[in-house]
Amino acid sequence: MFRRYLSREINVWTQNGLLQPGQGEALLKDHDSRHTGFNLSSVLAVLAAILFGGAVVALVAANWEAIARPMRVLMIFVFIIGGLTAAAYAARRNAYWVTEAALVFTLLCYGAGIALVGQMYHLSGDEAGFMLAWTMGALVVAIGFSSAMAAVSAGVLGLGYMVAESAVFASGSSDVINVSGYVSVMAVAIVIGVSAWRSRSAMAGHLCALLIVGWFIWLVVETTEQNPGYALAAFGAAAFAAGSIVPSGLRGLMSQHGVVSAYGAILLLSGLGMIQLEISDAGLAGEMVLAGIILLASVAVLAIAGGENRLIRSFAYFAFACETIYVVGETLGSLLGSSGFLFLGGVVLAVIAFVVMKLERRFKAGRTVS
Repeated sequence: MFRRYLSREINVWTQNGLLQPGQGEALLKDHDSRHTGFNLSSVLAVLAAILFGGAVVALVAANWEAIARPMRVLMIFVFIIGGLTAAAYAARRNAYWVTEAALVFTLLCYGAGIALVGQMYHLSGDEAGFMLAWTMGALVVAIGFSSAMAAVSAGVLGLGYMVAESAVFASGSSDVINVSGYVSVMAVAIVIGVSAWRSRSAMAGHLCALLIVGWFIWLVVETTEQNPGYALAAFGAAAFAAGSIVPSGLRGLMSQHGVVSAYGAILLLSGLGMIQLEISDAGLAGEMVLAGIILLASVAVLAIAGGENRLIRSFAYFAFACETIYVVGETLGSLLGSSGFLFLGGVVLAVIAFVVMKLERRFKAGRTVS
C-alpha cells in the first residue's frame, strides 16, 4: 500500500519537474531493497511458526508423563537452542522474516518450558513471576537480535506482567505499598522501550507507551483515593507542553509536535473524560463547564500541534465529536426523544465531518506552502 502511494507521488513529482527522469525509478529501487514491511509470505511464516510452536508444546505436554525428567528438560533446551540457531543462521543470510519466525517459535517454547519445568519440579511461584520470566526472555532475544517481533512480544508480555502484578497487589493488604512491583514494571517498560528503539519497531514503542500509561494509572489508583483522571490530565498537559515547545538544543532527542506531544494530548483529553464520568451526578451546570473545558482543550491541541501531527488531529476530532454528542444528549436528548436525538446527532456529526474536511485541506495546503 505504501509503495503504491510512493509510486504515485513520485510520478507527480516527476511530471511537475521536481525529479529528473530516472530518479523516480532509482528511489523506488532503493525503497524495495530496504523494505522490510509485512507481506503475505512474512505473515504466513510467522503464523506457521506460531502453529508449529503450539504443536510442539501440545505434543510434549500430551506425552509429558511418559518422558523421563532429564529428557524433558533436554527436549526443551533443544527446542530453544534450535530456534535461536535457526534465527542466527537466517539473520546471516538476511532472511529477515525467517529470523522473526524462528524467534517467535523460540519464545513460545521458552514460555512453555518455564511452565512445564515449574510444574515438573513443583516450583513455587505465581502468574506475575511467570510473566516476568517470560518477558525477560523476550527482551533478551529482542535486544540481542534487534527483532521487531520479539520486541512486540515483549511489549505484550510486559502488559500481561503488569496486569498479573497489579492483581497480586489487589489481593493483598491495601495498607502495603508494592514498591518492588512498581519498580519492576517500570524497569520492564524502560527495557521494552530500548528494544523498540533498537529494532525500530513503532508498534513496540506504542506498547511501551501503553505500559507506562497503565503503570501510571495503577500507581495513582493504588496509592491515592483520587480519580486517576486528575493525574492523567495534569501529566498529559505537561507532556503536551514539553513536546510542543521543544528548545532547539533538545531537537535531536525529541521532535517538536512528535510522539511526546501526541501522547500528552491523548492523556490530557482521556483524563478530562475520566473526570467527567466521575462528576456525572454533580449537576448539569458542572457537567457543562467541564464539557466546555474538554471542547476548548480539543481545539487548543488541534490549533497548537494538529497541523504537524496526524495522531493528534485524529484524537482531537474524536474527542470533540464525542463531547459534542454528549452535550447534545445531556441538554436536548430528553426533550427531543429517541428519533429526534438520533436525527440531531446525525446532523451534528455531518457538520463536524464537513469542518474536519475543511481543516484537513487547510493543513495540507499549509504543509505544501511550507
